Amino acid sequence: MDGMSEEWMVRVAGQEYGPVETEALREWKAEGRLIPENELRRVGEENWIRAGSVREIFPESAAPVAAEETATRARSWREILAEPFQIYRMGFGRFLLFGLLSAVPMFLLQWTLPKLQLPDLSPGANAPLVWPTFSPAAVAALLLFLAVWPVSTAGFQFVADDLVHGRERTFGNQLRAALARWGQVITTALFVYGAYFFWFFVPFGALLALAGSGQISVLGALLFLLISVFMVYMNARLFINFLFWQPAAALRPHGALSAIRESRELARSVPEQPKLERPLYRGAIVASVWLLLVLILTFGVQLPFMVARFVGVANPEEAMALARTLAEAKTPDTLTILADVASAGLSLLMQPLLAAAFIVLYYDARARAGKRDEEEIGSD
Repeated sequence: MDGMSEEWMVRVAGQEYGPVETEALREWKAEGRLIPENELRRVGEENWIRAGSVREIFPESAAPVAAEETATRARSWREILAEPFQIYRMGFGRFLLFGLLSAVPMFLLQWTLPKLQLPDLSPGANAPLVWPTFSPAAVAALLLFLAVWPVSTAGFQFVADDLVHGRERTFGNQLRAALARWGQVITTALFVYGAYFFWFFVPFGALLALAGSGQISVLGALLFLLISVFMVYMNARLFINFLFWQPAAALRPHGALSAIRESRELARSVPEQPKLERPLYRGAIVASVWLLLVLILTFGVQLPFMVARFVGVANPEEAMALARTLAEAKTPDTLTILADVASAGLSLLMQPLLAAAFIVLYYDARARAGKRDEEEIGSD
């Protein structure tokens, strides 16, 4: 709690009072003017908490789980794996509401995007590719998604963060907090995904240029290999640096560049510790397990529709013709609708679990980085 302001704002029945010093709040408590159910926030912060959760004012009723030092602590692997599921279960309803904010426009975008024309691979075919054009509905769905996605992302972080700290906030307060972080989250996201886009598609474009040049010499093959390795290396470094960007951008009012810097520092902290104790490896393992789980579940969800779709298909030519028919269809059939709804529902259910896991990892990393700093200061 060091470095935090000792001035507070008080909210009672929707009215705000303050700033007030901690000592004055103790006097208000003694006079009966401040009760545990009233809400407080520190000056300079936006999160409201129950007055009863503040140990300095209500030591007899402040729950240990509400203390910052309880949230920001090093965790065992058992806690890393178990705590996200507890958070997910306790905040499921609110996770679902924040998820729907972006899931609905994303689903609309999926159905309004233009269909891609599949190339005709039959002998003698030489039909030119027709580039798709975006309809006004697709543009509107895309803009709506970009507008609400930062709120949905920040909302996941606030729901999980409140549960980690034992805070009791209404969904309306969490939504207002997420809206207040809209600019910081979208700015940070543009930086993050812009970097991924640049360091993937620029090398990938060079690879396509080499592959399309016809004959590749030994030097060309070596250059192809070097570019491929460089592309993988750069994207791996970005993954490390951006590991904690979402909680850093949503929970800390310090700007996009500071959020990226904090994410990088946390991911690369405590390099002297065993690998499984470092935030970098913990985050990579959790993200990999989550991705593998999503792939397995997605395959399981889509498999019945794929089997039903390809019943009676006897050869690859028939399969290709069926795929072309589906891709160029003006209106989706029942199986396509059901498959897309199932995939969207799975994504809606799985995203909050990853957010909860990385909130836990975020505070685990902060605790480990803070412990290392204290040891270095003490040794000086």
